[in-house]
Amino acid sequence: MEIHRVSRYHEVEHALRINDLKQSLYDEGKILMDKVLVTLHGDEHRQRRSIESQLFRKNFFRVYESQVFPELLQETLDQFLTTSSLDLKELGYRIMVHLSLSFAGIDRVEGTVEEADAQHRLLIQLGQAATIGQFKGDREPIFQEIREAIDEFRERFFLPSRSRRLGLIEDYRAGNISEEDLPRDILTILLMHDEELAMPDELMVREVAFFYLAASHTSVHTLVHATNELLKWCEKTDQTPAQVVADTHQLQRFVLESMRLHPSSPEAWRRAEAEITLANGQIVPEGDKVVIDLQTANRDTTVFGEDAADFNPLRSVVGRVSRAGMSFGGGMHVCLGMNLVAGTMLREGEAPNPDNHQFGTITLIIKELIERGMRPNPDNPPTKIEASERDVWATYPVLF
Repeated sequence: MEIHRVSRYHEVEHALRINDLKQSLYDEGKILMDKVLVTLHGDEHRQRRSIESQLFRKNFFRVYESQVFPELLQETLDQFLTTSSLDLKELGYRIMVHLSLSFAGIDRVEGTVEEADAQHRLLIQLGQAATIGQFKGDREPIFQEIREAIDEFRERFFLPSRSRRLGLIEDYRAGNISEEDLPRDILTILLMHDEELAMPDELMVREVAFFYLAASHTSVHTLVHATNELLKWCEKTDQTPAQVVADTHQLQRFVLESMRLHPSSPEAWRRAEAEITLANGQIVPEGDKVVIDLQTANRDTTVFGEDAADFNPLRSVVGRVSRAGMSFGGGMHVCLGMNLVAGTMLREGEAPNPDNHQFGTITLIIKELIERGMRPNPDNPPTKIEASERDVWATYPVLF
């Protein structure tokens, strides 16, 4: 098997839209990732995505951002922002665990710190399935830890959440409550379409867990990088963090520019299901692997200018190119929740509509934290994971 690589922006954009290239990034993590949405292909993928996409109708993102999200954010910060010295990455996980559980359809019954600790621990344990392909040591202890985490997630959190939703769905079908009274989350959508999907119980557990993971890890990665870029920008300009976040539209541009430079998944891996031709004319035989380099594409100087490798939230982006680059992917696997995380991504010269513009959860989290006095800890500088090939923060100490 030969490995082919694409890294120019428009070649990456083209490759992501080739239907005969199948997702292969998570092949080693089948213990959790097998047949969840992100690893499906063809008709099976189209059916499940079309069903799960129904969650996002009726202005879901706008309602979530304006009504659901602020309450969840305040509740989480009030619970965990209890000391003047914290780690932003740890705090980010606390925030995103709460938000992603709500999105996935897992109830927080107790509302205690102990319950939140368990959910955070399971997030880390389950998340190993997505990256185990990069692990070179003995994988069996990790697989065993993932198995145990899936079992605990199912018994402690999934089954009670499913039971409550099944009761509500029964009331809805009996005409006792309206559709608006049902939870708006992935688990409810799956249960509403249970007969159509014919999804085994263990797969539904893993599907919900996947959305829990996807919403958490990627958002924390973006939160820390965007905060760091904002603080560095303020060090070299005459702006203060408070001035930046006072203009929420400006802050959103900071976040999107950081997403471009630091995509949470720097590469997408695909396997050719049939012989295909890439945009550069290269022929890929069936069975070969294609590495789609999103991070390099996002720094393509022919698209983003000679300073493409630099952080510049004021840059002009022409045509239909997104300010976040290709960080949300493209084609059949484009991120379902990108509008929730990033908000409304305007094209160059496009004016925001004040009635329905969305800023995205990351922008609003940073705004809230800066307004609460978040600043770097001068006595404890941030560190990165040196052993990782990815641009990942290990710690990011902050003060309030």
